[in-house]
Amino acid sequence: DVGSLELMRLYGTLPQSLLSIFLGLTGGLDWHELVDPLIVHISPALGVLFCLYMAFALLAVLNVVTATFVEGVTKRAAHVKEIQKMRDASRLFRHLDLDNSGYISFDEIADHLESPEVQSFFQSIDVDTGQARSLFNLLDVDGSGIIEFQEFLSGCVRLQGPAKASDLVLAMRELRASLGRSSMSVGSAMNRSSSC
Repeated sequence: DVGSLELMRLYGTLPQSLLSIFLGLTGGLDWHELVDPLIVHISPALGVLFCLYMAFALLAVLNVVTATFVEGVTKRAAHVKEIQKMRDASRLFRHLDLDNSGYISFDEIADHLESPEVQSFFQSIDVDTGQARSLFNLLDVDGSGIIEFQEFLSGCVRLQGPAKASDLVLAMRELRASLGRSSMSVGSAMNRSSSC
């Protein structure tokens, strides 16, 4: 019988069955050619099951390929955005550092608060220009009253990304030290007032 020969040709051995399924998934054989011998010679239910399996496998492969592509594009876009932010921060620093000293002071920032470049930068990092002094103190890591280019750049990058565990630990340590100094000041003030 011709149908039995077709069934044996497509599914006679395990390697031949795997090849047939692979050809069906990749478009080398039409699904109709693969499912007809199953429906006619075995069972219509097996034909339905075969079609469901092929649809599931094809959708799974397409989903993986799509996810891989989207992930790659998303990473690339994030990298490009990071580079653009670094360029913007570098351009802003050069705009603020009019004397080309390699550092900027708060006065230089304050003099340019109304400029479009500074406004745009503050908006990009979600900081109001009224918080310029706080931002300056945050970026001035060494407390020198001036911000060097490297301090400015690394501070801007850290401000735009998510907080890291090390950032939070550092903030907690500084808060504890500040609270310790405050409690010591309050304690000494209370001792002086009680002795009077």
